[in-house]
Amino acid sequence: MKTLALVIGNDNYYDKYKLDNALNDAHSVKQVFEKLGYDVIFCENGNSQKIVELLTEFEEKIKNYDATIFYFAGHGFEVEGENYLAFTECQIDFPNTYHCKQTCIQLTDLLSIYKNNSNKINIAIIDACRRSFERGGIIATSPIQAPKGTLIAFSTSPNDGASDVGYEGNSIFTGSLLKYIGRERLSVEELFKKVRKTVFNLSSGKQTTWEHTSLIGDFYFNNGQMVHSVSIPYSEDVVKDVNYVKNGEFGMLIKKIKSYDWNIQNPAIYDILKIPKNSLDKNQMFILGRNLLQSSGAAFNAIEFMQDLDSNLKKYSEPDGENHLLNGILFEIYFNPQAEFRKYKTKTHFFEEILSLRSNPSFKKSFEFIKNLLISTDYNLIYIPSEKDEIIDIDVLANNKKISNHFDIETEYQLINKITFNGIDIIKDIATYNIYGATELGLKTVVANYLSAPINLIQINSNLELKKIAIVKPIEEDDLIKW
Repeated sequence: MKTLALVIGNDNYYDKYKLDNALNDAHSVKQVFEKLGYDVIFCENGNSQKIVELLTEFEEKIKNYDATIFYFAGHGFEVEGENYLAFTECQIDFPNTYHCKQTCIQLTDLLSIYKNNSNKINIAIIDACRRSFERGGIIATSPIQAPKGTLIAFSTSPNDGASDVGYEGNSIFTGSLLKYIGRERLSVEELFKKVRKTVFNLSSGKQTTWEHTSLIGDFYFNNGQMVHSVSIPYSEDVVKDVNYVKNGEFGMLIKKIKSYDWNIQNPAIYDILKIPKNSLDKNQMFILGRNLLQSSGAAFNAIEFMQDLDSNLKKYSEPDGENHLLNGILFEIYFNPQAEFRKYKTKTHFFEEILSLRSNPSFKKSFEFIKNLLISTDYNLIYIPSEKDEIIDIDVLANNKKISNHFDIETEYQLINKITFNGIDIIKDIATYNIYGATELGLKTVVANYLSAPINLIQINSNLELKKIAIVKPIEEDDLIKW
């Protein structure tokens, strides 16, 4: 789901109303949103001029996204029935309607944008006090009506204060939010319920979060795209390695390996493999593994490494059983340079050779590493490597049908109507492969590819002997005549 986030953090208010953690909160939220793959508009210590710029940009861009998130950390309060989110020039001691309209975001302006985009999933998260000046607030914020498709989450209840501290560098609300926001497949409603419990417990019952919602669709902050920040022990620049740039010998060699020119790659691979293992840290070994697999489709020195994988990998094993280079190879199979899960578009270079190591005790930790990442994606159409093999049953429903060619010569085909894996009909996806006229072995090969599984584990259970296959192509909506 393509998501746009507007993140605002304001600390630098006048005199006694300065805050300690609002800007830290905004930076922390920005970082986690970027790791989730969201496009982020960011503002820190914004003045009145920024208000128009931010809302205009947000409103113009929103049409290109499926979901939006607005996050604000700073002072907030109510004047004459309007909710205001204060920017740094706001004279909080003397709030009047005219001054507030110039120096604050009016919550109704944001909600108007959401109302005009009710076909999206829209979430507003406001870490601001709703009563006192602990973090915003003069009186209570006035009643809120969430437009269709919108969830508004406040850090505290109406008429209550919100603490600017609670965690080291974060408020009690945002600190709690950050504990849950990366958890895979946690619905937004369940997430804020968990945040509410944590905030209530950590504040000894003094602060209770509050939500208004009219959400219709489902939303998960992390739908599996954030594995790199949840359970992977490597720096982001090697996990999300699309823009990896490092100085020094190692960094220059990686750059050459990424060139896609085997004349440049080959000598670079030769030189980088000569670097002693004890001179490399875990991040360097991880990205080396990724790039060896990337280049093994053409570069001879990478191919040679893969052809004797067991022996070559053992040179990089740690005393505790970790093998960061193999972790990089496995990660590259399933995740792209943006650290996004490839689903069924996995890297296939030396796939069988790599997975054949899954039962080798020397590499147990590496296969546990990739198993945990694949489980966290919550994608159930992929084989998860395990040291204990289990047969993958594929049920096929077919009927014999004679099909005529251009010369009116009839040939009997087994016309497949349904292909079922784990209770899911996958015929629509399998139909995109060219298996017309293939045998059962051909179908088994395609299914192994699709599930990223060893072919020897695929068991085809068909009601007919599959000697010459044809597949019923499902009717797509685009194929229908629009009246």
